[in-house]
Amino acid sequence: MIMRAMPHRISVLALGAVLAALPQVAAAQPRQTAAQTQGLNDAAMQAIAPNLADNTIQTTDNSRDNGAQGVVQQDQAIGANPYTPFSYDNDVTYTQADGLRTSNTNRRETPADRAGRYYGAAYSSGDLASAAYSDDDYNSTRGKTTMKPRRLGVFDQGTVDKRRLAIRPYIEAAQVVQANLGSRSGLAYNDDVVTYSTLAAGADATINGRNNQGVISARYERRFTWNRKSNTDGVTGIARMSSSIVPNALRVDYGGFANRTYVTETGAAFGSSAVGADSLTQVYSVYAGPTLATQKGDVAVTAHYHAGYTALNSQGNVTANGVSAGVDRLDHSTVQEGRFAIGNRPGEGLPVGLGVDAGIYQEDVSNLTQRVSDKHARASITIPVADDVSLVGGAGYEHVRVSARNAKFDSAGNVVVDANGRYVTDYSQGRQIAFDTEGLIWDAGVVWRPSRRTNMEFHVGERYGRLGGYGFINYQPDDHSSFNLVVYQGVTGFGGALTNSLFNLPTQFSTVRDAITGNLSSCVAAATSGNCLAGSIGSVNSTVYRGNGFSAGYSFDHSRLRGGIGFGYERRQYITAPNTILANINGKVDQYYWVSTYLGYHVTPRSTFGATLDGYKYISGLNTAQGDINAIRAVGLYQYYMSRHLTATASLALDGITREKADDLWSTAAALGMRYTF
Repeated sequence: MIMRAMPHRISVLALGAVLAALPQVAAAQPRQTAAQTQGLNDAAMQAIAPNLADNTIQTTDNSRDNGAQGVVQQDQAIGANPYTPFSYDNDVTYTQADGLRTSNTNRRETPADRAGRYYGAAYSSGDLASAAYSDDDYNSTRGKTTMKPRRLGVFDQGTVDKRRLAIRPYIEAAQVVQANLGSRSGLAYNDDVVTYSTLAAGADATINGRNNQGVISARYERRFTWNRKSNTDGVTGIARMSSSIVPNALRVDYGGFANRTYVTETGAAFGSSAVGADSLTQVYSVYAGPTLATQKGDVAVTAHYHAGYTALNSQGNVTANGVSAGVDRLDHSTVQEGRFAIGNRPGEGLPVGLGVDAGIYQEDVSNLTQRVSDKHARASITIPVADDVSLVGGAGYEHVRVSARNAKFDSAGNVVVDANGRYVTDYSQGRQIAFDTEGLIWDAGVVWRPSRRTNMEFHVGERYGRLGGYGFINYQPDDHSSFNLVVYQGVTGFGGALTNSLFNLPTQFSTVRDAITGNLSSCVAAATSGNCLAGSIGSVNSTVYRGNGFSAGYSFDHSRLRGGIGFGYERRQYITAPNTILANINGKVDQYYWVSTYLGYHVTPRSTFGATLDGYKYISGLNTAQGDINAIRAVGLYQYYMSRHLTATASLALDGITREKADDLWSTAAALGMRYTF
């Protein structure tokens, strides 16, 4: 095995010497943090929801619940109406430490008050719920938390905090040794063993004020390799913010995402990999939009607009003749979505709930100017049939169209690609229709809400010219754990799916990072649903697709032990126009299975242990040359708090990619580092 020495002087010892010169701070147990879900970040509720009185997920007085003490804010439920696949209405509840929700609020909360946390799973009139609250109701929910404060180990980066504003900037240095256990020639870092140093600077912030709530975690890292020719850097981070402009009426939701992920020739995205940073693709995404919600007597009105942008810093991976082992990777895309809804709840003016909503959605992909256009209008009804059961349904009209232009060809008949290997669009030709459906849409379903801690809703119906099913289960057995499942469907591109997943994150969570690379994991640590991004990032293929699948998660927080698991499946059927360069992939299917786990244990008052495990299985219908692809990455981290500001870390990782018809890639890495938190 070959060990390379670094010529530069950057090392963990140097950082330790600098920090040793700083004024010493008395050793103390690290400040506790919390991963509570203070802002309910509810995706929009179904337009008209049955009135099930007190059987709702809400802030409750635990003294009335089996003698438990304190105030607990329950998790949001997931709604299941499919009629706006990109609905981003999130009912954010700002929190403070006094007061309880009134009994009037209990009466107004209903079991379908929340809706889909995944594209295609929801149709949003969610702010109809928040519009029903008074100012006292709005303010009385501030400060109630679900999770107990404690150190989170490997994923204690970007944690929430009980203070209204908590900002924790830091600098970090580490020395990494990586051993490649198996690789093919020609891939980066083909040596048996390599060493490199990293310097990083970042900040984690939590905002929990009267009018603003959210989490920001940002990190810049520079990697110094032994020959200096492969020095790389990258930006990773995630933000989810909500700002109230007019209390109980107008708010703005906004945020962003940046991460590095390993992408195979088939377009599958697997996170960090053994082949080194040179093979990583940088992903960026941002979004913002206002939501207006108000109550006029027994009628609630809501409207919103949302815009998002997603970009990849990656080569397109197609050849000059248009034939490649890979796919045309996304360059950038934009998303716009707007919606208006009006309706009442059962028992408020009418014995049944009635509602009407209309919405538009458009996604524009730069690759071949692909476009998804979706317009719909729908009426709905909710009929209570028992104290905890309601029948729901609706019907309306929709028009969904997918279109694109063809690629440009030279005089020899070869397709033209740009410097990044992506197809060059031929703007001299008009758009060609890839998918067009127009007409009646309908759905019927049932809502079951037997207790404050259990909420279930499932629908069957027709949309996109096809019969489908969708729904959710939200179950919180106690104050320390929760389980969520959502089944979804929709027509989208990579950017639309990612933007929607980001918006559906809770406004209070802890960022889960890889202890060695610093990259973001597939999930964030929060006792809510909708906290994983793996399904939306499964493939960076630029082609629009019809997607359906499920996403599930379980999280727990018990004294010194805290963790969670998310898992899911997605099926993507690609939609392309005939007589174009992509015509041959129309109707082909990619399938993606994923699982992501995290665990943190408070070993002693001065030390913690954390671990993450991510696994993926990708079955590509576009490229069968490599067969099925499996990927796994396991990371363990031990932290010792030398003082309130200085932390020593040791980590170990194993990751690999196995391919059915190609060579496997395996590596292991170990790192020692120091972090100084200001």
